[in-house]
Amino acid sequence: MKRRRINFVTGQLAAPALTELLKTMESVLDYTVVALPAHVAALMKTDYIARKLPTGLLGEIMIPGGCKGALEPVARASGLKVSRGPVDMMDLPAHFGETKKPPAYGRPRMKILAEIVDAPALSTSQILKRAREYARNGADWIDIGCMNQTPFPHLGEAVRELRRRGLHVSVDSSNPAELLAGGRAGARMFLSVNSQSMNVAPRLKGKVVVIPDPGNEPSSMYRTAEFLLKQGVEVVMDPILDPLAMGTARSIARYVETRRRFPEIPILMGAGNLVELAAADNVGINSMIAGLCAEMRIDYALTTEVAPWNIGGVAQLAAARQVMEYAVERGVLPKGYDSRLLVMRDQKRGGLSTRQISGIQKMVKDRNFRIFVAGGKIHVFNKDIYIKTDKAEGTIGALGVEDADHAFYLGMELQKAQTALELGKNYIQDQPLTWGYITAARGRKKGKKI
Repeated sequence: MKRRRINFVTGQLAAPALTELLKTMESVLDYTVVALPAHVAALMKTDYIARKLPTGLLGEIMIPGGCKGALEPVARASGLKVSRGPVDMMDLPAHFGETKKPPAYGRPRMKILAEIVDAPALSTSQILKRAREYARNGADWIDIGCMNQTPFPHLGEAVRELRRRGLHVSVDSSNPAELLAGGRAGARMFLSVNSQSMNVAPRLKGKVVVIPDPGNEPSSMYRTAEFLLKQGVEVVMDPILDPLAMGTARSIARYVETRRRFPEIPILMGAGNLVELAAADNVGINSMIAGLCAEMRIDYALTTEVAPWNIGGVAQLAAARQVMEYAVERGVLPKGYDSRLLVMRDQKRGGLSTRQISGIQKMVKDRNFRIFVAGGKIHVFNKDIYIKTDKAEGTIGALGVEDADHAFYLGMELQKAQTALELGKNYIQDQPLTWGYITAARGRKKGKKI
């Protein structure tokens, strides 16, 4: 196969590091490094590149991904095909390698029920507002959480308004009268019944979630479910997921056994019991829950967003179910094809080495500050100053910057660099840090209003 010949346009400072990187790629392409007079490659605009390009180049031209402007001026000046590379030069190997295409996710098996907790204390408009947010973040059902011994006179109105907006609605109550009221208004799933309350189930139009009797093993749930199935009730089984340190392992065993005994009956898992009742960053726990659900073919996951550490739980479950179901269906590990579940960390480490950064500093001829993170330090320098630090605080004073706007900019970048250093994330000056599913959501087009 004919090898591509590419002229990589860059600035003076990055040219040595780029040349060193491209030496590792000589087996896949022929290359020339075209170092233009500008110091920082990403600050070059395409019209400047067009004016400064040398003549006689052959092959193709690739400019840094951070360069602003249209590609046409460079193409006209060179007469060659022009493309943009990645923003970070360390991504070039993946850019030219056999990179995997983003997976084409299908319709998820597991459906997410997002519970609006203590709904009787909220107005109908407040319930609708929260439901819209949950639906945007990936919830398939809106679960109306009732409160014991608390009247809910607007339950029917709330359900009707949610249904009018095309949302699937479930009602979560131990009061049969509230389950019936929700059903009359259009709810089509009901949480939950056991042997003491199962008499209401045949009167409900929709799926009825069956749980074990208080203090009993799943055998009571099995008996109740089998009885209701004979009555023609559409049953969903919930063996109850216990909190961490309070029997989680035993409860997972109950789910495994329930799936073994009833391979075709839908099962629900209360994810909120795990993620809401452990003060730990939630994205990892939600990912684990989604993985367990994918392995056991769990049909529904019920979650809430009450604890401060579980804000974003619905969106996390929505992303995690795609990643995990894809992995289970194909028999692969859940890594390497989707980075949305990496919030506090990045999928790969990029950037320059301390030695490379030191070499760049020696070439700087102006007073503009460059900021890098490498070797456990923040590196900030211009032609006269080179500071290595692990704290943004106090660094501005040592830089001797008098212009307020410039000082503000540097302070913002240094604080961002410190965040990246402390979390082990990749830092590129003038580029935002990435935050997994949160970053992905920012780029998502707004869906139709509901």
